[in-house]
Amino acid sequence: MSSRALRRLERQRESTTPEVPDEEVKNEPPAKPAVNQFAFLGALSDEEVDSNDEKEEVVAEQPEIGIAPPERPSTSRKKNKKKKKKQQQKEKVETNDDDDDLDTFLEQVRQRDQATSKNASVKVDDDESGNEEDFEAIYDESEPPIAYTGSNFLYFTTSRLKQCLPLLSISTPKNLDPDNELKNLFGKLSLEAIDDANSTTSLSISPEVLAQFKKLARLTRGWGGRDRRSVPGTSRKLLLSTIKDDYLPTSQKQVNMEELTAEDIVETWRYKEDTETYAFLSQKVKAEAKLGVRYFKFSKVPSVSDRVANSRFYASVVMTPDPDALIQLLQQNPYHVETLLQVAMVFLRQGNNKATSMALVEKCLFVFDRSFNKRFHELLSEGNSELIRLPYESYMNRQFYLCIFRIITGTAERSTFYTALNYCRFLWGLSPAEDPLGVRYFIDHYAILSEEFQWLVNVANSPLISTYTQWYTPGIAFSEVLALLHLGRKEEARRSLKRAFSAHAYCAYHLLESVGLASKIPVSLSDTYQDDYVILASETYLVRAPILWKDQVHRQFLHDELMQLFGEYKKVNTGSWLGKFFGKKSEPSVIPINLVRFAILSGENKVLAKMPEKIFSRDDVFEYDVIPPKDTSASYDVFTGVSNAGGATDSLANYLDHNIIAAIVQNRTGAEFDELLDTLNLEEAQAAEEGQQQ
Repeated sequence: MSSRALRRLERQRESTTPEVPDEEVKNEPPAKPAVNQFAFLGALSDEEVDSNDEKEEVVAEQPEIGIAPPERPSTSRKKNKKKKKKQQQKEKVETNDDDDDLDTFLEQVRQRDQATSKNASVKVDDDESGNEEDFEAIYDESEPPIAYTGSNFLYFTTSRLKQCLPLLSISTPKNLDPDNELKNLFGKLSLEAIDDANSTTSLSISPEVLAQFKKLARLTRGWGGRDRRSVPGTSRKLLLSTIKDDYLPTSQKQVNMEELTAEDIVETWRYKEDTETYAFLSQKVKAEAKLGVRYFKFSKVPSVSDRVANSRFYASVVMTPDPDALIQLLQQNPYHVETLLQVAMVFLRQGNNKATSMALVEKCLFVFDRSFNKRFHELLSEGNSELIRLPYESYMNRQFYLCIFRIITGTAERSTFYTALNYCRFLWGLSPAEDPLGVRYFIDHYAILSEEFQWLVNVANSPLISTYTQWYTPGIAFSEVLALLHLGRKEEARRSLKRAFSAHAYCAYHLLESVGLASKIPVSLSDTYQDDYVILASETYLVRAPILWKDQVHRQFLHDELMQLFGEYKKVNTGSWLGKFFGKKSEPSVIPINLVRFAILSGENKVLAKMPEKIFSRDDVFEYDVIPPKDTSASYDVFTGVSNAGGATDSLANYLDHNIIAAIVQNRTGAEFDELLDTLNLEEAQAAEEGQQQ
């Protein structure tokens, strides 16, 4: 209802019930103003409403007579215009006053309702937060660091996760673009130079074929665009990659992506056989969702060509390793994710061709980039990467993890360390607690090289590191000391070094030798506690430490402080110094799976040399999928094709075709193999047709 209608209604009420004595009421004739009731419904035009308003104004001004005065015939149009203009000005003044009063009243009502609503919502939020505190109270009350227990890292509670979210954010997807970092380092680059770099081909390709690709790009609607970030089928732009000239234009995606439901997430956690109930895990999922956390899953596009490519890849990597067959497979399937990553490593190891290797990895990243879910794309484009989760149980999710890991290595080779650091944040944020590829063992390296010292100090003192004892890695421990020295906070660096020394005495001993250049250490190496985990974890930092500790002043500080700490250690207890701080360890520590994965994927010979031999005797140590998680309730036979589709995990074996594998094993001729493919294509077409009829 408009303010004008409310005003008329109020005047009508005042005119019908005037506040006068009873005697005056008896002697005064009743007022009968003419009111058009349809005006309240908006049925009249503006001119009719205005004319009625004018009549009502005249009636209101003559209460003692009770009737409207007759209209006087006008003698000229000019007089009527002047009279009407004066009347409208008078009405406008009264209307403004009434509107101001009405607006003031409505504003008071709105504020009152808003305050009531706010109090109600606060009460609900308080109740919900109280429930969250209740269901995780037993874990929140425990004082970190905590010895590793369980596989779902329940002591890394929702409240502790909330503290860490800003540390995992990339702020903007531009921080994942190495071109953006190069602009900041060397000034504004010309568009021609950037375009020339982005158009570089990943493999040697003839000019004729390249010309055909460019022609197809013009014919494929929505391919590339001026910014090289447009793909057919969506208006969203690529965020992590650009389209190069040798990318085969196609409107079909090779990978799909979907958002997981709360039930899917809980089932993914339950297979790990934790002691907590389904209800508890459901509450944890809801608490994370309240923070804005979303879970996603990549999946392969079901098709005959993809099953053939998967089977041929499996035969060329697992059954009989054949690099030439892999390259041939890549030529026939230019967007097959596993082949792109594996051939990239072939070029890197055999020919040390880093440029071609990195180009193939970027092409793999493009395959994932164009398949991003709409919600995933929104979170990443807004810089909220800390809210994205990709469960490592999904095989294609693991391929994305591996792709990002290779991107980090490649960007570091180009000395774009800030971009590498942001990719580390992105990779870590995909699963902060599990950290399946061991980002905690190498992120400090890129933080120091990119001079993000304060960020590293904040991370080292956050629940991302302090919740569990094994999360406080040697790299984080000693790099925090170096970051504090760069910030000029020497006393804090001294305290931090003492903490790092108490947790990693074995690493401190070797660091004093290699970086501090000490020749006469007060104790021997055998006096420090060491097992397979301690040796392997220490080596992941020691292999990179000399690159970080370059300043002679910092080296001297490290030498003096460590010599003093080892001297104090000798005085206290030569044989069991660690026992004084943490208690005597009765059995060796278990090597975390993420440390094993990082050691294998890093390719560092010194690190691999410290690996226990029993790890290499496992049957699931493949470079394309290092020690994947397994749901023991699900099984799959490559040759029979029998599988349990209800398992929480999957692997490459779930996407193979046993007929193709059998054909490869029997070394069938090319004609027989082509006949088999024709049969499979026919079966797929018939199945699709039956599905449409149903």
